[in-house]
Amino acid sequence: MGLPCLFFSIMKKKKDWFKIKRYPHIGLPLDVRDRYKWIEPYITNPEKIAKHRFLPFIHKSLTFRKFRKVYCEKDGKLDPNYIKERKASRKADKKGRELFYASHLDTLIFSYYAYILTDAYEKKIKEPIYDLSEVVNAYRSIPVNPLIIDGPNKCNIDFANDAFEFIRSYEEEEFVVIAFDISSFFDNLNHRLLRERWVQVWGNVDGLKNGELPSDHFNVFKNITRFSYIDIVDIFEEFKDRIITRKTRKDGSFGPVKEKPVKKIKYLRNQNALAFCNLKDFLKVKGKLLQPSKTKKLKDGRVVPRNFGIPQGSPISSVLANIYLLNFDKAINEFVRSNGLYRRYSDDIIVVCPKSMKSDLENLVYSEIKKVCLKIQPKKTQVFHFKRDESNQLICGQEFENGINWNKNLLYLGFEFDGQYSFLKSASLSGYYRKMKKNVKRAKHFASKRYSKTKGELFKRRIFKKFSYKGAKRFRKWVWNDKISKFEKSDYYNYGNFLTYAKKAAENMNNNKIRGQIKRHWNILNDLIKN
Repeated sequence: MGLPCLFFSIMKKKKDWFKIKRYPHIGLPLDVRDRYKWIEPYITNPEKIAKHRFLPFIHKSLTFRKFRKVYCEKDGKLDPNYIKERKASRKADKKGRELFYASHLDTLIFSYYAYILTDAYEKKIKEPIYDLSEVVNAYRSIPVNPLIIDGPNKCNIDFANDAFEFIRSYEEEEFVVIAFDISSFFDNLNHRLLRERWVQVWGNVDGLKNGELPSDHFNVFKNITRFSYIDIVDIFEEFKDRIITRKTRKDGSFGPVKEKPVKKIKYLRNQNALAFCNLKDFLKVKGKLLQPSKTKKLKDGRVVPRNFGIPQGSPISSVLANIYLLNFDKAINEFVRSNGLYRRYSDDIIVVCPKSMKSDLENLVYSEIKKVCLKIQPKKTQVFHFKRDESNQLICGQEFENGINWNKNLLYLGFEFDGQYSFLKSASLSGYYRKMKKNVKRAKHFASKRYSKTKGELFKRRIFKKFSYKGAKRFRKWVWNDKISKFEKSDYYNYGNFLTYAKKAAENMNNNKIRGQIKRHWNILNDLIKN
């Protein structure tokens, strides 16, 4: 029975690269009915892609608050104890994320080339000389059980659980777990090295010199590295009086496409915006909207040649990030493999090794990351020590300049581990309750207004759906169809809330105390509403 199951698991259905997006860009969205008429024949034709003219990306910035704990200093060194004052014990930083998204046809081109590059990368890392199938976790489809056809793939919960299980069963009496974080990963990928790794994964093509990409691949490479872009605010301001929209009727059908004014960017979705403009109108104002593609402006104001960085958010960026670190992963894994564990999830790196290897390992990681023109901030590198106490229980502590604090837990992929039990990361739990409090406060504010339809009564159902077990169940949404006078299944899903994720983690992680962390959520939520 084992061999047929294994055979069919290898033949497991792959994800389809063809996905139509509906965000507003330059030109109308594509129609899925045209896939086999002209879209797929065009994209899969190397001669067409070699000559394809890519449109600019649209850029937008996302900012969010990230709280970090602040440590006090003693004798000029960080003390492992937090400052006593509660208000001063954590600091809120504004963290920005620059996102770029391509036009609809360009997105499908990037998606297709990501698809074929992923196949080539998977074959490469399975070669004995690399053997990285278990090492690289992010942006890959790794089945939970390879013997189950079309079964679920692993997520960060499974990867964290695997790492914690390895630590539990590690035979060393004393050992270290080092967590590294690569700074500004996507923004600093060197273009020359990326091209070399691309050729290394794809392989040399007949008729081309060694180190050269096929013309279609090179055109894709060129437009994902030295790309041009338009800021979303600029293009909206230029066309806000004539945004292309389409109304959706009650029966689910679409009305005619027409131009109409939209007051603010945040109303684009509500107004069913299809595009900012068509290609003809964009070309008329291209000169004043387009940002330079051959230079990059740094945070300190300097303008430098754009020979590094790829846009975060494009379909091909994730596989290129993995390809870029191919040799780095190989070097670190070869050093650690016989004595420990090395895992990389995008820019998060974790290494388990004996205490005696700590210095050599850190030196190797810093030297190898320098070879690929990236940086690891020493301040963000966390060293956790594990040892067995008198009762043979594994305990965890974090290394500071003044010594080891044995009350600290290992942090990895949104979870904490104390040597015995797994927990949700305390910062994630705090964020959940902070959002809960903010939403209740906001709901109370609007319910108290004179124009409120509920006359001072709080609309609780929406709050319960967001923050309680009542909204944690995942299901497919049903919509009313006037033509047949009954409800029918739609293509929309309710993906649950934070508790959905917490319960999934509680079910899948070994030896955890996650349910205990969320068991009081209902009482806390109702107390906030009452008070």
